[in-house]
Amino acid sequence: MQQHTTSSTSTKVACYISLFAGISSAVYAFVARNPETGLVFAIAAIIMGGLSDIKARKNIDDMQVATAGVFMAFVALAVTLWQMYN
Repeated sequence: MQQHTTSSTSTKVACYISLFAGISSAVYAFVARNPETGLVFAIAAIIMGGLSDIKARKNIDDMQVATAGVFMAFVALAVTLWQMYN
């Protein structure tokens, strides 16, 4: 049974930045017609999300927020790659 631990403010901020970066890169990938820039944003969001995921591994709520950011970044990466090669 896992214990619910409280997280620090910096962990929460990192997780929400990861979520914001993932959503922003996904929106940019859908809206913009420049796939090279979208690729850079998606990779940066994946890296930020991965680091936030590692930092938030002690709190399930924060980890879910960081993982949602990583998922959105992978959606952005898929859309960007589709735009590049289609």
